[in-house]
Amino acid sequence: MPPWLVWGLEQTTGARGRQVGVAHLPVVVAALVALVLAVAFVAVIYRRPQRGLLVLAALTPLDGLLDIAPLPGVASAWKEGVLALTLICAANGRVRPADRTDPPLQLPWWPAAAVLVAFGVVSALYVYGPIGLYGVKVTFFYLFVVLALWLTPFDTLDRDRLVSIIMALGVLTTLVGIGQQLLGPARLVELGYTFGEQVRTSGPLFRTFSTFNQPFGFGLFVMLALLVGGAVALSDTARRRNRLFLVCWPVMAITMATSVVRAAILGLIVGVIWLAALRFRRLITPLLAVGVVAVISLPFLPSNITKVFFSSSSLSQRGSGWGEIFASIWVHPLGTGLASSGSAADAMSAAQGDTTRTITAGAGGTVQQLSKNYQPDNYYVKLLIELGPIGLWLFLALIVTAIIWCVQYSRRMPDPDGALVLGVSASMVAAMVACLVATYFEIFPLDFYFWLLLGAAGCATAQHESRTVRLHFVPEAAASRPTSANS
Repeated sequence: MPPWLVWGLEQTTGARGRQVGVAHLPVVVAALVALVLAVAFVAVIYRRPQRGLLVLAALTPLDGLLDIAPLPGVASAWKEGVLALTLICAANGRVRPADRTDPPLQLPWWPAAAVLVAFGVVSALYVYGPIGLYGVKVTFFYLFVVLALWLTPFDTLDRDRLVSIIMALGVLTTLVGIGQQLLGPARLVELGYTFGEQVRTSGPLFRTFSTFNQPFGFGLFVMLALLVGGAVALSDTARRRNRLFLVCWPVMAITMATSVVRAAILGLIVGVIWLAALRFRRLITPLLAVGVVAVISLPFLPSNITKVFFSSSSLSQRGSGWGEIFASIWVHPLGTGLASSGSAADAMSAAQGDTTRTITAGAGGTVQQLSKNYQPDNYYVKLLIELGPIGLWLFLALIVTAIIWCVQYSRRMPDPDGALVLGVSASMVAAMVACLVATYFEIFPLDFYFWLLLGAAGCATAQHESRTVRLHFVPEAAASRPTSANS
């Protein structure tokens, strides 16, 4: 080969290599940055695993943004990844002094939960085989949050940060919801959302969904934030964070209503009444005033709007289906198997490669995506279908035990933990009400937050009991404290 041709080929190849390298440089830089951030994140969680749960608390309400993010589908598994990392770090870094005898957190409801999980797992495996584990994951996965807290419990600062996160995310999602109402559904579809999936209407109303994948998650999360954050804020109005949250409270409640999630509205009303009856008596007068204004203004509202909130057709349709289910209990006294309805059934269908959605024409010519699996829209009915009366009884035993325990300790503990635990009890009462018209514990991130708040309450009560015992029953500690006689 002539020397001049060899030289030309070398120059061409070198130039092309440089061009290819320059073209891939942004990808390489992005990969290196992502790797550095990932290592830093793992290091932060490794040093203090509680941070993993706080990260989940801060990011789960934003999970719906993945629907329009230019990321692969595997990115949706970030929640499971962070929780798994937290569990590994918590198990590795758990420290319990040898002389410590008190539990890291109180779980008076654990027997009912343990039997419910065992019953559900056996039911799913017996009816569906190994594929039933997908349904088990949807139903019980976030119980691992309680395990993480048992390994590395929240301290007072962790719980305060959790409340701050709930308050901040409640306000943030509300602001995004207001922005969505200003943009309108057409603009949101242009941004990448799907009409009939995220973007929904009810009559003439566009249903706000904020940073969630559906209006239900937004409405119920704001309900939870209003109750938990409101209880803590009312207990200490001198703190700036709490005052700012109380100022935002009415705007959040009104924006929550634009999601047209009646479960959230009913739950909020009952939850606020619960807080007023148990501790915050000063809420009674504003509640009565709001109720009177609502009753007086109701006749002046457009009829097409009031029908959206007070229409009985939806409830009657659900009731007819529920009646058939109650009759089938005699045929299946132990249920038809965990994950035979609702989102859990959709998860198993997706795992089997079946299409879970069907496109139908909705009211006013809109297009809706409906699940092919039965959606009971009532968590109690769902449990009756899947696990029969035994499963329903276990679930109610868990919830009622947890509520009674929270109320008792809210009266015994000082603030802010006392107010936090009372707010947790209000959120659980609201969840019980919401379960009448929604499958509350299958709506993300409400299932995650339920177990997180219940675990945080367990940490607070256990640490309070530990301090109380040391204060009153340890002679050495009492003898070492200075008194007026020996100081």
